[in-house]
Amino acid sequence: MKKITLFLILISGIILFDACQKVTTDPVLDMSTAVSPAITSPADGASLVLTADNADSTITFEWSAAVYNLTDLAATSYLLQMVQSDSSFDGAKDVASTIETSFTTTYAELNVVLLSLGLTPDVASDLKFRVTATLRSNSDGSVIPETILDSEIIGATITPYETSGPPEYPKLWVPGDYQGWAPDVAPNIYSPEDNNQYTGYIYYPAESASFLFKFTTEASWNGTNYGTGATPGTLDPAGDNLEVPGAGNYYLTADTEGLLWTNELRNFALVGTFNDWGGTPDQELTWDADNQMWTVTMDFAAADEFKWRANSDWAFNYGLNDPDDGFLTQEGANVIIETAGNYTVNLILSEAFPRYELIAN
Repeated sequence: MKKITLFLILISGIILFDACQKVTTDPVLDMSTAVSPAITSPADGASLVLTADNADSTITFEWSAAVYNLTDLAATSYLLQMVQSDSSFDGAKDVASTIETSFTTTYAELNVVLLSLGLTPDVASDLKFRVTATLRSNSDGSVIPETILDSEIIGATITPYETSGPPEYPKLWVPGDYQGWAPDVAPNIYSPEDNNQYTGYIYYPAESASFLFKFTTEASWNGTNYGTGATPGTLDPAGDNLEVPGAGNYYLTADTEGLLWTNELRNFALVGTFNDWGGTPDQELTWDADNQMWTVTMDFAAADEFKWRANSDWAFNYGLNDPDDGFLTQEGANVIIETAGNYTVNLILSEAFPRYELIAN
Protein backbone atom coordinates (compact mmCIF):
# COMPACT_ATOMS: atom_id res chain seq x y z
CA MET A 1 0.00 0.00 0.00
CA LYS A 2 2.85 2.40 0.73
CA LYS A 3 4.24 2.03 -2.80
CA ILE A 4 0.81 2.69 -4.34
CA THR A 5 0.27 5.74 -2.13
CA LEU A 6 3.68 7.16 -3.08
CA PHE A 7 2.95 6.60 -6.78
CA LEU A 8 -0.37 8.46 -6.51
CA ILE A 9 1.32 11.40 -4.77
CA LEU A 10 3.92 11.65 -7.56
CA ILE A 11 1.27 11.54 -10.29
CA SER A 12 -0.76 14.20 -8.50
CA GLY A 13 2.28 16.45 -8.24
CA ILE A 14 3.01 16.11 -11.95
CA ILE A 15 -0.59 16.99 -12.83
CA LEU A 16 -0.55 20.01 -10.52
CA PHE A 17 2.82 21.19 -11.91
CA ASP A 18 1.54 20.87 -15.48
CA ALA A 19 -1.60 22.83 -14.59
CA CYS A 20 0.51 25.62 -13.10
CA GLN A 21 2.63 25.76 -16.23
CA LYS A 22 -0.45 26.23 -18.40
CA VAL A 23 -1.81 29.04 -16.19
CA THR A 24 1.38 31.14 -16.37
CA THR A 25 1.42 31.70 -20.14
CA ASP A 26 2.81 35.01 -21.46
CA PRO A 27 0.27 37.79 -22.16
CA VAL A 28 -0.53 38.42 -25.82
CA LEU A 29 -0.73 41.78 -27.59
CA ASP A 30 -4.37 42.21 -28.69
CA MET A 31 -4.54 44.82 -31.47
CA SER A 32 -8.35 44.61 -31.52
CA THR A 33 -8.37 46.60 -28.28
CA ALA A 34 -5.66 49.11 -29.29
CA VAL A 35 -6.55 52.81 -29.51
CA SER A 36 -5.05 55.00 -32.24
CA PRO A 37 -3.49 58.40 -31.48
CA ALA A 38 -5.58 61.48 -32.25
CA ILE A 39 -4.23 64.89 -33.28
CA THR A 40 -5.44 67.53 -30.82
CA SER A 41 -3.49 70.55 -32.10
CA PRO A 42 -3.65 72.26 -34.51
CA ALA A 43 -7.39 71.96 -34.95
CA ASP A 44 -8.83 70.44 -38.10
CA GLY A 45 -9.23 73.25 -40.66
CA ALA A 46 -6.59 75.53 -39.12
CA SER A 47 -5.02 78.24 -41.28
CA LEU A 48 -1.42 79.48 -41.02
CA VAL A 49 0.56 82.06 -43.00
CA LEU A 50 4.36 81.77 -42.87
CA THR A 51 6.57 84.75 -43.65
CA ALA A 52 10.24 85.63 -43.38
CA ASP A 53 9.31 88.07 -40.60
CA ASN A 54 7.80 85.34 -38.39
CA ALA A 55 10.34 82.65 -39.34
CA ASP A 56 11.42 82.23 -35.70
CA SER A 57 7.85 81.66 -34.49
CA THR A 58 6.92 78.10 -33.59
CA ILE A 59 4.03 75.73 -34.12
CA THR A 60 3.36 72.72 -31.91
CA PHE A 61 1.66 69.56 -33.12
CA GLU A 62 0.08 67.56 -30.28
CA TRP A 63 -1.71 64.20 -30.18
CA SER A 64 -3.07 61.70 -27.68
CA ALA A 65 -1.01 58.63 -26.88
CA ALA A 66 -1.66 55.33 -28.61
CA VAL A 67 -2.95 52.68 -26.20
CA TYR A 68 -2.01 49.00 -26.33
CA ASN A 69 -3.40 46.31 -24.01
CA LEU A 70 0.03 45.50 -22.57
CA THR A 71 2.01 47.87 -20.36
CA ASP A 72 5.46 46.24 -20.37
CA LEU A 73 6.33 47.38 -23.90
CA ALA A 74 9.07 49.33 -25.62
CA ALA A 75 8.43 53.06 -26.02
CA THR A 76 5.85 53.87 -28.68
CA SER A 77 7.27 55.69 -31.71
CA TYR A 78 5.24 58.37 -33.49
CA LEU A 79 5.63 59.62 -37.05
CA LEU A 80 4.01 62.94 -38.01
CA GLN A 81 3.31 63.00 -41.75
CA MET A 82 2.06 65.60 -44.23
CA VAL A 83 0.76 65.48 -47.83
CA GLN A 84 -1.08 67.79 -50.17
CA SER A 85 -4.84 67.33 -49.95
CA ASP A 86 -5.08 65.66 -53.35
CA SER A 87 -2.36 63.09 -52.55
CA SER A 88 -2.32 59.77 -50.73
CA PHE A 89 -0.08 59.14 -47.74
CA ASP A 90 1.94 56.64 -49.79
CA GLY A 91 4.18 59.55 -50.76
CA ALA A 92 3.90 61.41 -47.48
CA LYS A 93 6.58 63.79 -46.24
CA ASP A 94 7.77 62.92 -42.74
CA VAL A 95 7.69 66.01 -40.53
CA ALA A 96 8.86 64.43 -37.26
CA SER A 97 9.77 61.09 -35.68
CA THR A 98 9.54 61.05 -31.87
CA ILE A 99 8.53 59.07 -28.78
CA GLU A 100 6.83 62.16 -27.36
CA THR A 101 3.18 63.10 -27.97
CA SER A 102 4.07 66.52 -29.35
CA PHE A 103 6.49 68.13 -31.77
CA THR A 104 7.49 71.79 -31.96
CA THR A 105 9.09 73.29 -35.06
CA THR A 106 9.85 76.80 -36.26
CA TYR A 107 8.03 78.37 -39.18
CA ALA A 108 11.37 78.42 -41.03
CA GLU A 109 11.85 74.67 -40.61
CA LEU A 110 8.25 73.95 -41.58
CA ASN A 111 8.68 76.21 -44.62
CA VAL A 112 11.57 74.04 -45.85
CA VAL A 113 9.33 70.95 -45.71
CA LEU A 114 6.50 72.77 -47.52
CA LEU A 115 8.79 73.94 -50.33
CA SER A 116 10.22 70.42 -50.66
CA LEU A 117 6.66 69.29 -51.49
CA GLY A 118 6.68 71.71 -54.41
CA LEU A 119 4.25 74.22 -52.90
CA THR A 120 4.19 77.71 -54.40
CA PRO A 121 5.45 80.53 -52.14
CA ASP A 122 2.84 83.10 -51.04
CA VAL A 123 -0.02 80.85 -52.17
CA ALA A 124 -2.29 79.12 -49.63
CA SER A 125 -2.18 75.32 -49.98
CA ASP A 126 -4.50 72.69 -48.52
CA LEU A 127 -2.63 69.99 -46.62
CA LYS A 128 -3.43 66.81 -44.73
CA PHE A 129 -1.70 65.60 -41.55
CA ARG A 130 -1.74 62.33 -39.65
CA VAL A 131 0.22 60.63 -36.86
CA THR A 132 1.27 57.00 -37.12
CA ALA A 133 2.10 55.06 -33.94
CA THR A 134 4.10 51.85 -33.82
CA LEU A 135 6.07 49.63 -31.49
CA ARG A 136 9.65 48.64 -32.27
CA SER A 137 11.58 45.45 -31.66
CA ASN A 138 13.69 45.43 -28.50
CA SER A 139 16.41 43.48 -30.31
CA ASP A 140 17.18 45.71 -33.29
CA GLY A 141 14.81 48.70 -33.08
CA SER A 142 12.95 47.76 -36.27
CA VAL A 143 9.27 48.61 -36.72
CA ILE A 144 6.79 45.86 -35.81
CA PRO A 145 4.34 46.24 -38.74
CA GLU A 146 1.36 44.63 -37.01
CA THR A 147 1.45 47.30 -34.27
CA ILE A 148 0.97 50.30 -36.60
CA LEU A 149 -1.92 52.62 -35.70
CA ASP A 150 -2.91 55.62 -37.84
CA SER A 151 -4.68 58.67 -36.45
CA GLU A 152 -7.62 60.25 -38.20
CA ILE A 153 -6.53 62.78 -40.82
CA ILE A 154 -6.84 66.52 -40.19
CA GLY A 155 -6.67 69.31 -42.76
CA ALA A 156 -4.91 72.67 -42.62
CA THR A 157 -4.32 75.55 -45.00
CA ILE A 158 -0.74 76.85 -44.90
CA THR A 159 0.99 79.54 -46.95
CA PRO A 160 4.77 79.16 -47.38
CA TYR A 161 7.17 81.95 -48.26
CA GLU A 162 10.05 82.27 -50.70
CA THR A 163 13.52 82.05 -49.19
CA SER A 164 16.77 83.64 -50.27
CA GLY A 165 20.26 82.37 -49.63
CA PRO A 166 21.12 78.77 -48.71
CA PRO A 167 18.14 76.63 -47.67
CA GLU A 168 17.61 75.60 -44.05
CA TYR A 169 17.90 71.83 -44.31
CA PRO A 170 16.35 69.58 -41.63
CA LYS A 171 18.97 68.83 -39.01
CA LEU A 172 19.84 67.07 -35.78
CA TRP A 173 21.90 68.60 -32.99
CA VAL A 174 24.83 66.61 -31.58
CA PRO A 175 25.43 67.64 -27.95
CA GLY A 176 28.03 65.73 -25.98
CA ASP A 177 30.74 65.77 -23.37
CA TYR A 178 33.12 67.26 -25.94
CA GLN A 179 31.14 70.55 -25.93
CA GLY A 180 29.57 70.64 -22.47
CA TRP A 181 26.29 68.80 -23.21
CA ALA A 182 24.75 72.03 -24.52
CA PRO A 183 22.21 71.36 -27.31
CA ASP A 184 21.62 75.05 -28.00
CA VAL A 185 25.20 75.52 -29.23
CA ALA A 186 25.86 71.98 -30.47
CA PRO A 187 26.99 71.33 -34.08
CA ASN A 188 24.57 69.73 -36.51
CA ILE A 189 24.23 66.93 -39.02
CA TYR A 190 21.82 67.42 -41.92
CA SER A 191 19.20 65.74 -44.10
CA PRO A 192 19.32 67.64 -47.45
CA GLU A 193 16.81 65.21 -48.96
CA ASP A 194 14.49 65.58 -45.95
CA ASN A 195 14.20 61.78 -45.73
CA ASN A 196 15.21 61.08 -42.10
CA GLN A 197 18.77 60.28 -43.27
CA TYR A 198 21.19 62.69 -41.56
CA THR A 199 24.93 63.02 -42.25
CA GLY A 200 27.71 65.33 -41.18
CA TYR A 201 31.10 65.81 -39.57
CA ILE A 202 31.72 66.26 -35.85
CA TYR A 203 35.14 66.96 -34.33
CA TYR A 204 35.85 65.45 -30.90
CA PRO A 205 38.97 67.10 -29.42
CA ALA A 206 41.56 65.04 -27.55
CA GLU A 207 41.01 67.01 -24.34
CA SER A 208 37.39 65.82 -24.06
CA ALA A 209 36.66 64.09 -20.76
CA SER A 210 34.82 61.43 -22.76
CA PHE A 211 33.50 60.94 -26.27
CA LEU A 212 29.85 60.46 -25.31
CA PHE A 213 27.03 62.27 -27.13
CA LYS A 214 23.43 62.08 -28.36
CA PHE A 215 21.40 63.14 -31.38
CA THR A 216 18.59 65.59 -30.53
CA THR A 217 15.73 66.84 -32.71
CA GLU A 218 15.74 70.28 -31.07
CA ALA A 219 18.30 72.76 -29.79
CA SER A 220 17.30 71.67 -26.28
CA TRP A 221 16.50 68.46 -24.38
CA ASN A 222 12.75 68.96 -24.99
CA GLY A 223 12.59 66.98 -28.24
CA THR A 224 13.57 63.40 -29.04
CA ASN A 225 17.04 62.54 -27.78
CA TYR A 226 18.46 59.50 -29.57
CA GLY A 227 20.85 57.25 -27.69
CA THR A 228 22.22 53.77 -28.18
CA GLY A 229 19.91 50.87 -29.03
CA ALA A 230 19.99 47.27 -27.79
CA THR A 231 22.58 46.25 -30.40
CA PRO A 232 25.62 48.11 -31.79
CA GLY A 233 24.76 50.52 -34.57
CA THR A 234 21.13 51.00 -33.52
CA LEU A 235 19.39 54.02 -32.02
CA ASP A 236 16.83 54.21 -29.24
CA PRO A 237 14.86 57.41 -28.49
CA ALA A 238 15.20 56.52 -24.81
CA GLY A 239 18.68 54.96 -24.95
CA ASP A 240 21.93 55.67 -23.12
CA ASN A 241 24.65 57.91 -24.57
CA LEU A 242 26.28 57.14 -27.90
CA GLU A 243 30.07 57.05 -28.15
CA VAL A 244 32.86 57.30 -30.72
CA PRO A 245 36.14 55.40 -30.11
CA GLY A 246 38.30 58.45 -29.39
CA ALA A 247 39.46 61.89 -30.49
CA GLY A 248 39.25 62.96 -34.11
CA ASN A 249 37.04 64.15 -36.93
CA TYR A 250 34.13 61.74 -37.46
CA TYR A 251 31.65 61.36 -40.29
CA LEU A 252 28.35 60.47 -38.63
CA THR A 253 25.15 59.09 -40.14
CA ALA A 254 21.80 58.79 -38.37
CA ASP A 255 18.65 57.15 -39.73
CA THR A 256 15.83 58.29 -37.44
CA GLU A 257 13.28 56.10 -39.20
CA GLY A 258 15.24 52.85 -39.30
CA LEU A 259 16.94 53.78 -35.98
CA LEU A 260 20.48 53.13 -37.21
CA TRP A 261 23.72 55.10 -36.97
CA THR A 262 27.38 54.87 -38.00
CA ASN A 263 30.65 56.67 -37.32
CA GLU A 264 33.80 56.79 -39.44
CA LEU A 265 37.06 58.52 -38.51
CA ARG A 266 38.09 60.95 -41.28
CA ASN A 267 41.03 63.13 -40.30
CA PHE A 268 41.65 65.34 -43.34
CA ALA A 269 45.00 66.81 -44.41
CA LEU A 270 46.29 68.64 -47.46
CA VAL A 271 48.04 66.64 -50.18
CA GLY A 272 49.43 67.86 -53.51
CA THR A 273 52.41 68.67 -55.66
CA PHE A 274 54.10 70.34 -52.66
CA ASN A 275 54.59 66.88 -51.04
CA ASP A 276 54.75 64.81 -54.24
CA TRP A 277 51.11 63.73 -53.73
CA GLY A 278 51.90 61.87 -50.54
CA GLY A 279 55.59 61.14 -51.07
CA THR A 280 56.18 62.98 -47.79
CA PRO A 281 53.68 63.39 -44.93
CA ASP A 282 50.49 65.29 -45.76
CA GLN A 283 50.14 68.85 -44.46
CA GLU A 284 48.14 68.74 -41.22
CA LEU A 285 45.23 71.12 -40.64
CA THR A 286 44.41 73.04 -37.45
CA TRP A 287 40.93 73.07 -35.92
CA ASP A 288 39.48 76.59 -35.62
CA ALA A 289 36.85 76.16 -32.89
CA ASP A 290 35.51 79.71 -33.19
CA ASN A 291 34.68 79.31 -36.89
CA GLN A 292 34.09 75.55 -36.81
CA MET A 293 36.49 74.77 -39.65
CA TRP A 294 39.89 73.26 -40.48
CA THR A 295 42.61 75.66 -41.62
CA VAL A 296 46.25 75.94 -42.66
CA THR A 297 48.43 78.83 -43.84
CA MET A 298 51.35 77.94 -46.10
CA ASP A 299 53.40 78.94 -49.14
CA PHE A 300 52.56 77.65 -52.61
CA ALA A 301 54.49 77.86 -55.86
CA ALA A 302 52.82 78.89 -59.11
CA ALA A 303 50.95 75.95 -60.69
CA ASP A 304 50.92 74.00 -57.42
CA GLU A 305 47.93 71.68 -57.13
CA PHE A 306 46.30 70.15 -54.07
CA LYS A 307 43.20 68.55 -52.58
CA TRP A 308 42.13 67.07 -49.24
CA ARG A 309 42.27 63.40 -48.25
CA ALA A 310 41.31 61.54 -45.08
CA ASN A 311 43.65 59.43 -42.94
CA SER A 312 46.56 59.81 -45.43
CA ASP A 313 44.70 57.51 -47.81
CA TRP A 314 43.00 58.03 -51.18
CA ALA A 315 39.91 56.01 -50.25
CA PHE A 316 38.17 59.26 -49.36
CA ASN A 317 39.30 62.58 -50.84
CA TYR A 318 37.69 65.94 -51.61
CA GLY A 319 38.24 68.04 -54.72
CA LEU A 320 36.42 70.76 -56.63
CA ASN A 321 33.01 70.58 -58.23
CA ASP A 322 32.93 71.07 -62.00
CA PRO A 323 32.49 73.97 -62.53
CA ASP A 324 34.09 75.25 -59.32
CA ASP A 325 31.36 76.75 -57.12
CA GLY A 326 33.21 76.70 -53.79
CA PHE A 327 31.83 73.30 -52.81
CA LEU A 328 33.70 70.00 -52.67
CA THR A 329 32.93 66.51 -53.84
CA GLN A 330 34.46 63.04 -53.50
CA GLU A 331 37.13 62.47 -56.19
CA GLY A 332 36.72 66.08 -57.33
CA ALA A 333 39.20 68.15 -59.35
CA ASN A 334 42.47 69.54 -57.99
CA VAL A 335 42.74 73.12 -56.72
CA ILE A 336 45.33 74.90 -58.89
CA ILE A 337 47.38 77.85 -57.60
CA GLU A 338 47.81 80.40 -60.37
CA THR A 339 50.10 82.84 -58.56
CA ALA A 340 52.86 81.89 -56.13
CA GLY A 341 52.43 83.20 -52.60
CA ASN A 342 51.26 82.63 -49.06
CA TYR A 343 47.69 81.38 -48.76
CA THR A 344 45.22 80.38 -46.06
CA VAL A 345 43.23 77.29 -46.97
CA ASN A 346 40.01 76.64 -45.04
CA LEU A 347 38.02 73.39 -45.11
CA ILE A 348 34.43 73.83 -43.86
CA LEU A 349 32.74 70.55 -42.90
CA SER A 350 30.23 71.90 -40.38
CA GLU A 351 27.54 72.69 -42.97
CA ALA A 352 25.20 70.51 -45.03
CA PHE A 353 27.75 70.29 -47.87
CA PRO A 354 31.56 70.55 -47.60
CA ARG A 355 33.16 73.66 -49.06
CA TYR A 356 36.48 75.47 -49.07
CA GLU A 357 38.05 78.93 -49.00
CA LEU A 358 41.36 79.93 -50.59
CA ILE A 359 42.61 83.30 -49.31
CA ALA A 360 45.75 85.04 -50.55
CA ASN A 361 47.68 86.73 -47.72
